[in-house]
Amino acid sequence: MRIAIKKDEINLDIKRVVLGYEDRYFYDYFGVNILSIFRAIYSNIINSHKIGASTITMQLARMMHHKKRTFTQKLIEIFQAIQLEIRYSKDEILNLYLNNAPYGGNIEGFASASFKYFNLPPSSLSLSQIAYLTSIPKNPNRNRPKRGRDINRAKNRLLDRLYRLNILNKKEYIEAKNENIEVNIRPLPDKIPHLSRYINSGDEVNTTIDLTLQNRVQKIIYSRIKELKKYGIYNGSAIIIDNSNMEILAYIGSQDFYDSKHGGQNDGVRALISPASTLKPFIYAKALEKGLITPLKKLYDVPLFIDGYKPTNYSKKYLGEVTASEALQFSLNIPAVELDRLLKDDSLYSILKEANISSLNRAKSYYGSSLALGGWGLPLINNGELFASLANGGVFQKSSYILRKEYPKKRILTKESSYLISNILADAPRVEFSSYWEFIKDMPKVAFKTGTSAHAKDMLTMGYTPKYTVGVWYGNFSGKSTKSYHGIYATGLYTSSPTLFEIFKLLKDNSWFIRPKGVIKKKICQDSIIIDKCKNRVTDNIIEGVKLNTPCSAMRAEVLSYLIDSGEIKSIKELSNHRCYNKWLEYKPLITNPINSKRYIYNRLLPNELKKTMLQCYSFEANSTIYWLIDNQTPIVAKSGDKIYRYLTPTKHTISCLDEGAKMRTVTIYNKEL
Repeated sequence: MRIAIKKDEINLDIKRVVLGYEDRYFYDYFGVNILSIFRAIYSNIINSHKIGASTITMQLARMMHHKKRTFTQKLIEIFQAIQLEIRYSKDEILNLYLNNAPYGGNIEGFASASFKYFNLPPSSLSLSQIAYLTSIPKNPNRNRPKRGRDINRAKNRLLDRLYRLNILNKKEYIEAKNENIEVNIRPLPDKIPHLSRYINSGDEVNTTIDLTLQNRVQKIIYSRIKELKKYGIYNGSAIIIDNSNMEILAYIGSQDFYDSKHGGQNDGVRALISPASTLKPFIYAKALEKGLITPLKKLYDVPLFIDGYKPTNYSKKYLGEVTASEALQFSLNIPAVELDRLLKDDSLYSILKEANISSLNRAKSYYGSSLALGGWGLPLINNGELFASLANGGVFQKSSYILRKEYPKKRILTKESSYLISNILADAPRVEFSSYWEFIKDMPKVAFKTGTSAHAKDMLTMGYTPKYTVGVWYGNFSGKSTKSYHGIYATGLYTSSPTLFEIFKLLKDNSWFIRPKGVIKKKICQDSIIIDKCKNRVTDNIIEGVKLNTPCSAMRAEVLSYLIDSGEIKSIKELSNHRCYNKWLEYKPLITNPINSKRYIYNRLLPNELKKTMLQCYSFEANSTIYWLIDNQTPIVAKSGDKIYRYLTPTKHTISCLDEGAKMRTVTIYNKEL
């Protein structure tokens, strides 16, 4: 912990004692005292007791790197000491030394030690207190105050030396030696402990933190953790950003910095956590810009198979046909993954790269479709900056905790798509929050998105208004999953949303975004696929100049099979007049069961009749006949979409589905009996 000493606090007594003990000729040399070096070499040759020759400037150079003391390192320190003398004045070097010297444990700096051990500012210390503090840096762990340690003995040894060198007169010496000092250890006035560790300057730093708001939010997080412990949740973090200048107003790294049992000194604002579903709004925003959707355009939430990967919704259910707004508000996984795939070079990966998110440090292929669902690590502070870009009309800028420090701005979305997304997020169905009514009543209009990672390890909510962006996270620094309470598992909706709403009540921002001129109302065909003619025309908010353009690949094989299963069409022939018909005829058969590369385990004691594997395949040929090929067995004739069951021995199996157009799909599965 470090509190900077101000220049006017370095009084004559501090200078006399520190320089008298550490470096009497500080003002007489240029970084290196050659005479002291030769004296130390001679003394160390003839005596067993070793002495040093490091000047204050050389000690400061050593503090910059904290490397092992070797002859080579000593030469480097000499060179760097000369550089420091060229760059800084003597008083500036002394100030830097006093602000960086170690005083035991995690206490760095003379002022920090003054407040920590004596609860006094440096300018109010007595001569004997200054002498004791000056003795500590030579061996911080041995000299710092501990129970049973006689600190007066240490300060008296130093006073004796100063008196022998005529730095103290007799009166000063006697008074200081007769003074019996005691430490009065109290916690340092550290209101933002997690953030303080990043402030390495020895000078006074003006932060953007609103201490009143910081303390109130800290209490909210601390109190909420008490309630969430029943779910096995012990850590929480939050950040508040002023959108107008990207200043950080509150920075809550954990529920309690001093909670060592649950790793309270970890920083949840900067830790890599799963963003879960919170980044889906950026996919939808880009899809709006590219004409893939409008807010009321229908999408399909049906199963999706991607090379053995089958994403599912958190509820494990599929809703079928939904509007784009509903898909985002209900945080459905399949539409988000599908839109991200359709965006290709404009996908979420590209947006994050445009924002220069440092934790996204691998190729796009490494993340695959899991990126859209939070399958990577993103610090809460970066997530907050991304959401602030939505509040700022699509302009991204890094946040700062240093007053009047600004970073470059970069547009990553249009103001029109940002506006539409803000309204969709603010209009999330309130029925979801019926059990949390006490948190949302009288709440100002807020655009927010919740997220819950796999196994409920990370639960977060991101929200914003025109003036503020807030991010709240709950979980465990240990990485442990949460546990159910009365059969209910914790989610971002339950854990972090109430905290977010409570914070926005403190902020009292009742403003809302002004509609850009580029957002207009227009009649659209709401149908996800037009069969013969449009069935549903609605008035929607769209981006002027963006033409709705649904690619043929949006009607993937799983959707076509859903249309057949639901009875919306009897066969693909009913779509023969569609512009994409010939493209769809090229689709290979779709095997919906079994799933490629999956391992199926059965109880060996069960009869074979109960260990049968279900086979289901859809053909997109006019003739619906299909042929199942299992290993080298005789083909099985079936109809597209029919479910058939076969017992498969406990081993590896290669299963293919062949259609009348000679197109074939193959999966490999592994059966095991225990």
